[in-house]
Amino acid sequence: MKESIYFSIIIPTLNEEKFLPKLLKNLKQQKEKNFEVIIVDGQSSDKTYENTLEFRQSFPLSFHELKKKNVSTQRNYGARVAKGEYLIFLDADAGISPNFTYNLKKYIGRKKGLVLIPYTNPDQKDPQAKFIFKIANILTEFSQTIGKPFSRGGNMVLERHFFYRLGGFNEELYISEDHNIIQKAYDWGVRPKFLRDIKVKFSLRRMRREGQFTYFYKYLVATGNVLIKRDIKKKIFEYEMGGGVEKVVRDKLFFKRNLKHFLKQLKQFLKQEIDI
Repeated sequence: MKESIYFSIIIPTLNEEKFLPKLLKNLKQQKEKNFEVIIVDGQSSDKTYENTLEFRQSFPLSFHELKKKNVSTQRNYGARVAKGEYLIFLDADAGISPNFTYNLKKYIGRKKGLVLIPYTNPDQKDPQAKFIFKIANILTEFSQTIGKPFSRGGNMVLERHFFYRLGGFNEELYISEDHNIIQKAYDWGVRPKFLRDIKVKFSLRRMRREGQFTYFYKYLVATGNVLIKRDIKKKIFEYEMGGGVEKVVRDKLFFKRNLKHFLKQLKQFLKQEIDI
């Protein structure tokens, strides 16, 4: 008897010929193949599509191409065509263990949950990176208790009908759409369950390409803007989707000017919070 689809794994892509096959290989190695894979592509110019063909015999896999290159639009489209009870959103450069879907279904069977966030580990063995990710996981979980909930990136799991009720990812946002949907769930009174024993490997390719200073600057500014404004609709720095992005902004004067403006905003925000 053919097993029913329990998970719909949705992967937005743009020029991911290098990284996507690694994730698809992880999915091929799953102990329990109770899932379908939905790839939603933003018109890649490389071999992203061709590199999916060999995996179509391993599990149900569909490839959809959209004209709009937007991670939220692509995820939402994948959710609309999904058949699974739960939606697993994974970045194309993510990595998972062979027991990922097995352990996830087992956890949901025991503890239920409408929103679930796996813990993340870096894709390199550097002790400093591991320590930073450990702290980030803890802080993200703690943020759910203080009214300013965050996510741990776009790798998350949502019950399909609840995802629809939330209205999906906000397609008008420039970045931080992952934080936004967790905040919308929080407004509904739903806090995510954190999966400390079910982990996703998070790629630091952007940091390796842009450099640590640029990478952490963007992370700091994005986090601060979410705290202050909640939604980020304007382009506050260069942040392009996809594995083929080679453009790197290293203008120190640009960063110095924007960092000064950001710190001023953050100071005003914190002062207001304290006064309240």
